[in-house]
Amino acid sequence: MKVLIYNVDGLTLPVEVEPGLPFTFHCSSEECGKEIIIEGIVRTVDELEFNSVLEDTISENPDFERIKEITARNLIFEGRVNGKKVKLPVESMDDFAKRFMDEVLVLR
Repeated sequence: MKVLIYNVDGLTLPVEVEPGLPFTFHCSSEECGKEIIIEGIVRTVDELEFNSVLEDTISENPDFERIKEITARNLIFEGRVNGKKVKLPVESMDDFAKRFMDEVLVLR
């Protein structure tokens, strides 16, 4: 499943994952502007835990205020980014595309 992980050292990264299974992802400084290594798991959570992770992310980095619009609030990334322990909000690419179509490309 292709997902977006938000606030990965200030970036939004598209990553291919299998929910519930550990993974490692490397993004070179050429690709991402800085070296990023993600190690952890994307897992399904209840809306309460997702909202808590979302609010923590936004308070840490207000640039991510727009992710409050995520409608499918059930995935988080838990693990390490460049060795730092994190919990970050995740959105599937399918949900992102649907949200984009519903909210941005509404033709009237």
